[in-house]
Amino acid sequence: MPAGSAADLALLERVDSLVIGGYISAERAEEAAAAVPVARERILGWLRITSAEGDWRRFERLAGLALHLHREGLGPILAGVLTARPTDVNAEDLVDLLGALRAPEGAAPVAALVRERKTTDGPFFTFCVKAIQTLGEIGTPEAADFLRGIATGDPDTWPDPLRWHAAEELGIEDELGFDEDQMLGGS
Repeated sequence: MPAGSAADLALLERVDSLVIGGYISAERAEEAAAAVPVARERILGWLRITSAEGDWRRFERLAGLALHLHREGLGPILAGVLTARPTDVNAEDLVDLLGALRAPEGAAPVAALVRERKTTDGPFFTFCVKAIQTLGEIGTPEAADFLRGIATGDPDTWPDPLRWHAAEELGIEDELGFDEDQMLGGS
């Protein structure tokens, strides 16, 4: 059955109906795979179809499902979407998924998002902190170099909370003499 055929799209609809609403745990993913056994082999193709259609809510659900059913090959798809930056995609969820995958191809698009959002994400920097944590999970030399650049960077370029979290991910906050309360705005 070719990807995108009427029968394939019916299977996609069936799988999607099983995962609408809420977090997709490993157990829930296994239940969907048991109900539609071809889901494991078709999930990446379905992600490509929903991405091409710009159906981002469905894409995000299927990506959560793919995390449990077909991890291999998922990272490049997620990284490609983050690189393209469609306006309706929930970048935060994709960043989380790339961290859970420890996907090396996610380092560059996640770092680009941190650079892009560092001036608009304050004062709490929730997205940027999540992205910094994802870079720590990815753990590639590229990710570590980017984190080191934040941690040791100019405070006029990188806000202190981001410098703190980057240093913490690398385990160098003490080496840099950082004071957590001071850097995070505590007393």
